[in-house]
Amino acid sequence: MVQGPYSVRECAQSLLRAIERCGDDGDRLCAEMREPMLRLMERDDLLTLGVPRQGNNVAVSHYLYFDGQLTIIVFQVPKGKPIQPHDHGVWESLFVYKGQLEHTVYSRVDNGARPGHADLKVVRSGILERGDGVVVAPPNDIHGFTALTDDTYGITAVNGTYKHDRLYFNPAEGTYDVRGQRSAR
Repeated sequence: MVQGPYSVRECAQSLLRAIERCGDDGDRLCAEMREPMLRLMERDDLLTLGVPRQGNNVAVSHYLYFDGQLTIIVFQVPKGKPIQPHDHGVWESLFVYKGQLEHTVYSRVDNGARPGHADLKVVRSGILERGDGVVVAPPNDIHGFTALTDDTYGITAVNGTYKHDRLYFNPAEGTYDVRGQRSAR
């Protein structure tokens, strides 16, 4: 029997098993997700798969997998356009498929008592290249990124639903604004 390329379904099944084993432990989950994501990235047709979706902050975005709970998305990030730090309300993985991203994860350190005000602390910052990944999870589910190269693509997996009203932060000014989603995905 000739086996075809690693399928998106096989990747999703591996991710679901990793989620069962790791729960919300972001570092452990990222480590367990790495192998299935790397196998998926071996496909030379990945950018032609999926169903188009409207991305919030990116140029091109496609659903690769969606089952009502787990979502896998491939997306293009425009070079040099900073994606403002924002939260999710749920964990999200981000793996670099092509190119390079400057990526920063934040923790909110104020008590949230003043509307529109937020003090953020950098938890982790660095350059992510092909195959590198992170899991951004509450309470550190705030992140921002910038593509450093043309044709930068990421693959995201989310187990759950993004919160409807997400916060977009300006760390330099210590502020945020609330933006509602047209859809839960």
